[in-house]
Amino acid sequence: MEIIKDSYFTIGVQEKPSLVLIHGLASNKFTWNAIIEILKDDYYLIAVDLPGHGLNSIYETDFSYSSMVDYLFKLQSHLGISFQYIAGHSYGASISTMTALDKRFKIKKLALLDGGVVPLKSSPDMNDDNYMFKLAPPDFTNRKFESISEFIDNNLSITSNPYSDQIKHAILSNFDHAKKPFLVPFLERKNHLKIVDYLWNYNPEFNLSKIRIPTLGLMACKFDTIDERSSHRCHHASLVSDNNNLINITWVLNTPHDLQLYAPKLVSRKLIAHFKS
Repeated sequence: MEIIKDSYFTIGVQEKPSLVLIHGLASNKFTWNAIIEILKDDYYLIAVDLPGHGLNSIYETDFSYSSMVDYLFKLQSHLGISFQYIAGHSYGASISTMTALDKRFKIKKLALLDGGVVPLKSSPDMNDDNYMFKLAPPDFTNRKFESISEFIDNNLSITSNPYSDQIKHAILSNFDHAKKPFLVPFLERKNHLKIVDYLWNYNPEFNLSKIRIPTLGLMACKFDTIDERSSHRCHHASLVSDNNNLINITWVLNTPHDLQLYAPKLVSRKLIAHFKS
């Protein structure tokens, strides 16, 4: 299947170092908008809707990691460039790792944003019997489109955030506006659950042990200190960095999981320092 128009966008001068940005599960390319505004003068940026997501929702795939990497290789060929740097958030971090390990690419540096480091199987409240239920998407049946805007305004505390417009745009872009007045996500439920299964069985420690390029892992923590609430994440992050001295783990405190949306200036500074070092 050919690359779908509008399933990605590029910003910047092509002669600059290329940086491809990979979103997480049930997200889309607009999750990077705030960071793109900061990085666009220094990099040639490629923001992607993964197959099944956003404006790439009809792209045919089995949702395996290998198929996602194949898609990115096809996109690289389509653009006629070589991806130099890659950054992925959450599920996109594990895809970024697998892409960096693929010999068809010549990735120089890798960045993992709150993903791809801690195995889901280490979560204290999940096991083989309940993970599919725990990680299933909400049921949007018969929900109206305006309900998601109300939810954002009432629950996400973004009104005082200087990036509130980008946050709201990114969230709303997960849903098909052509299906209004109903709230219909681009990523179908059955496909969401397929990805959950791949994520559950993903082994970060094994894959990151094979990485041979400088790698930054930014770990989000919504609290102001690292304590027992994050103990299993700390343990596995330490294992990863101890087993591979090319991997640098940095914690970002007082920041939720979507740190590229809620702390774009800080994240951008960390990315620039990593890619330019």
